[in-house]
Amino acid sequence: MTPKLVPTVSIEHIHSVRVSVGEAVEELIDELPRFGRVSFRRLTESLVERLEIVVRFLAVLELFKQGFIELDQPAAFGDIEIIWVGSPALGVADLAGIDTYDG
Repeated sequence: MTPKLVPTVSIEHIHSVRVSVGEAVEELIDELPRFGRVSFRRLTESLVERLEIVVRFLAVLELFKQGFIELDQPAAFGDIEIIWVGSPALGVADLAGIDTYDG
């Protein structure tokens, strides 16, 4: 008797998306002073993975919590506007303990 073959599914085609809130905060600190005011939609238009968008949103919330941006949403379910109010020379070292999430 020949043993039955156990069916297997290849997972080689699956790629892990590694993103972190800290890295997203660094990117936003670089981008937001140049924009001044920008929509969340515009900040995420180049992102493909849902997880990347969620992490970018968490980074926006972190910057809001730290007081470096203001948020405005004029219409219910409308675009979220992000307004940079921090110093143009702000660096990641100036942030007080970023909450981290590594997805």
